[in-house]
Amino acid sequence: MMVSGYKKNVNRLEEELLRVQLEIQERELEMIRAEIFDNVGQVLSLAKLQLSTQIQTEDEHLSRTIASSRMLVGQAIQDLRQVAKPVTIAEIREKGLIHALTHEMETLGRIYNRKIEFTVNEKIDRFDIASELISFRLLQEILAVFTEVSATRPILAGADLRENDVRFLVSNSPALHTVPPGIVQEILPGARQMRIRAEMINADLQFYGTPDGELVIFLILPLTH
Repeated sequence: MMVSGYKKNVNRLEEELLRVQLEIQERELEMIRAEIFDNVGQVLSLAKLQLSTQIQTEDEHLSRTIASSRMLVGQAIQDLRQVAKPVTIAEIREKGLIHALTHEMETLGRIYNRKIEFTVNEKIDRFDIASELISFRLLQEILAVFTEVSATRPILAGADLRENDVRFLVSNSPALHTVPPGIVQEILPGARQMRIRAEMINADLQFYGTPDGELVIFLILPLTH
């Protein structure tokens, strides 16, 4: 019976890993589409508008308009180069969770034009690949929550290496980094499924929030010694 239960747990983990990898790929495509249509599209539209008015301008003004348009088009080309490099499963496998998270947050900052800070208190060693893939997907889902609420607030994230675990924290308020007493637990859509995934890698997921929209989410991932 114990062997049967072990195999069942292994199969569940393998199925969840496959599902997570597919969801990561889908999220990559969503981020590419968002960045192309929102950022690159707006810049190219503005460049087109400026170039279309150049016939009615004096020579000096025309020169400035062309120079500005060239700069905008150059920026669009740079953005296109960046958008071709979302986080991939291969990147997570080769470079690890922390590197992939840094890349993800840089991309989100560009897409949503929001301040997103990610700090790591000290060097964190690699986890097993199942833990890294599922943790990355969980943190993707957590970050998606913050991009949908309180759009004017910065997103503050961190990875804190402690004696027995790594505590990943995402919040939209500096005051919540220490989670003061009396804070109210927040129930979020998708929280149950996220907790199920966290349990598969022996991680702990905690949600806290206040009535005025302040929110903090912890993912506590145990170290294997």
